[in-house]
Amino acid sequence: MALKQAGVGKGSVFVAGVDGTPDGLNAVTKGDLAVSVYQDAKGQADGAIDAAVKLARKEKVEPQAIIIPYRLITPENVATFK
Repeated sequence: MALKQAGVGKGSVFVAGVDGTPDGLNAVTKGDLAVSVYQDAKGQADGAIDAAVKLARKEKVEPQAIIIPYRLITPENVATFK
């Protein structure tokens, strides 16, 4: 919105978001947001539970940073997230 108010045209600044919120998805659909990143809450919870169970069993958790895959939301696939 600030870019519009400043007279900056669409496409001259790459604007991205995180979480794939309903407002963000609408902005991607309208072209106001180039992309958003879907944060997989279920995947994050599964990863946390798996790590907690391993730690409770005194098993080693590798790596120290548990990577949960994300999905990029683009104008081409935004409908699958609505």
